[in-house]
Amino acid sequence: MVPRTESNEYRRGVRRVLLITLCLNIAVVAGKLVAGLLAGSLSVVSDAIHSSVDSLNNIVGLAVMKYATAEPDEGHPYGHAKFETLSAFAIAGFLFVTCYQISLSAIKRVFAHDAPAPEITALTIGVMVVTIICNIIVTVYERREGRRLQSAFLIADSAHTRSDVLVSCSVLSGLILIRSGYVWLDPVISLGVAVVIAWSGYQIFKTTVPILVDAAPLPSWRIAEVVRSVPGVHSAHDIRSRSQGGEMFVEMHLHIESEFERDHIASHAITEEIERRLVAEFGRVTATIHVEPLPE
Repeated sequence: MVPRTESNEYRRGVRRVLLITLCLNIAVVAGKLVAGLLAGSLSVVSDAIHSSVDSLNNIVGLAVMKYATAEPDEGHPYGHAKFETLSAFAIAGFLFVTCYQISLSAIKRVFAHDAPAPEITALTIGVMVVTIICNIIVTVYERREGRRLQSAFLIADSAHTRSDVLVSCSVLSGLILIRSGYVWLDPVISLGVAVVIAWSGYQIFKTTVPILVDAAPLPSWRIAEVVRSVPGVHSAHDIRSRSQGGEMFVEMHLHIESEFERDHIASHAITEEIERRLVAEFGRVTATIHVEPLPE
């Protein structure tokens, strides 16, 4: 169980990061949207929609933090950390919906013979440069804090913002070419944006689904290897593990050497040493160990 003081510090830390990044993301969305609408550029507007998911993620994160960091209770004895993983999973869903909408608009413009040509000005390019710098700041800050706080949500959100930087750089390059007369590039770049968004969603799915379905974060042999390194351990079996909120839960059945079987103090010391070594090797670990007598 995470101590109340640690939980409160975690909650305050994540909320602080989300509030700071929310303000920056709203400024980025507003800048791109205004620039895109004034220029009539689908690629810039698509990029603004892509960036708007960052702001939505921040708002969802602020709301879910109240539940994800709540203390364990009778209904949730392992805590509520999976609410955070679930919200990261929802981010991926938002990304796929965004991908569909952008792709649909881009394809319509590709086949539209009377689509107006975008008017790319120095203001449009300047706004894109500023927003790219803001996104780089957000990405570095949010990923660093996500790792420090072991927050799956912050790390997932920073991954999306990182993709936003790459997308915006591509859009900026395209705007320069469009300004030179390659008007057909506008919807094509939008389709590229959609592909990047879909890839970001897939990456988030890949990290959140195993946690939501209680997939083992480590192979059982790797855990058994650490357990067998403890003096007095004979063997371990039925090893199971799962993770949530940066913490791993391990269950196992343990056989200790015969000379320690009737010594409850010694057997308890062995299990304590196992827990200590698991924490030293894998980080935050809560272990449930059932000691069994050696088979005849």
